[in-house]
Amino acid sequence: MSRKTELIKDNYVLLSIHDVSPLYEDDVLHTYDRLIDLGVNSFTLLVTPMYSMKKTNILDHHPIFSEYLTSLNLEVSLHGYSHSSKSGQLDEFARITQERAESRIRSGISMIRGALRQNPYGFIPPMWHAPSRVIRAARKLGLHYCVNENELHCFSDSVVLKSAEYIVSQGNRGVSFENAMLEMELGGPLQIAIHPCDHKHDHLFSLLEDMKERLGYKFSGYRDYLLFSR
Repeated sequence: MSRKTELIKDNYVLLSIHDVSPLYEDDVLHTYDRLIDLGVNSFTLLVTPMYSMKKTNILDHHPIFSEYLTSLNLEVSLHGYSHSSKSGQLDEFARITQERAESRIRSGISMIRGALRQNPYGFIPPMWHAPSRVIRAARKLGLHYCVNENELHCFSDSVVLKSAEYIVSQGNRGVSFENAMLEMELGGPLQIAIHPCDHKHDHLFSLLEDMKERLGYKFSGYRDYLLFSR
């Protein structure tokens, strides 16, 4: 099937909180509060339902946290099954077969449905790397989109939306915005990934505030952008 390519609109940031897991419950709460305090109320929760393959991190074993996530009325999308590969690397989907990718995505969908009483809307793989076989698996299993680096693959109309840059924080002070600074000043479309521990530092949230107040950026979750802003 042929695909059209379009740019995400200028002055838009597709914003997501990664690694939403019981492991980071308190950090997710603090991160949510900081975004709301900035006046940002549309973003995606990227849930990993069995982080690091540990039973203590299984989402549906934590009903209070699950109820909290549901109460936010935000987009929930899938961010891997465990976030880690068999060898322990964080790029869970980089080297597995399509059959194995389908199995993990299917299990992740089932676990989110069981805990949150909803299906995840889309899929962003750990490390933002989705080979074509993983994109096919996400489409086959009924998800609405899959992200691969700067590309947002929309399955409803076979369009690939592209951002100018994507920024993935590391949950610490080490993330660099240097490569994206020119695009920010020009109003280029971006994807920004927040990690739960980012709330402990001010640098990322200061950047988001500057983008909103000085540069006029709008922040949106992936679902909200696809449904209401394209």
